Amino acid sequence: MARGSDNNGSGAFGGFGAEWQPSNLSREEARRATDWVEAKIDKRALLTSKERKEDIRDAMWQLEKDGEILVHRVSDVHEPVMAKTLYGWDKKIPTNNLWHHKSCG
Repeated sequence: MARGSDNNGSGAFGGFGAEWQPSNLSREEARRATDWVEAKIDKRALLTSKERKEDIRDAMWQLEKDGEILVHRVSDVHEPVMAKTLYGWDKKIPTNNLWHHKSCG
């Protein structure tokens, strides 16, 4: 059997690749790990000297209205959580019913 695959052939950890493995952390351990990551992200946000990027959402809505593109929205069915981007924007992160870009494999 190839590394990272399971008996039903679906691949390691839901198809993310062999390097992704379940952590099997307890709820408390997972919270501590998440807190550590969030602290690193917050620190990185404070250290960044990047200018705030242009918010292109208005242009996207117009392109969608003109029939040029289709904008996929995160709705309540995705049970989203809110997060702040490094530039301070609010972003909805889906927690179920996930998708990925076709070009991402």
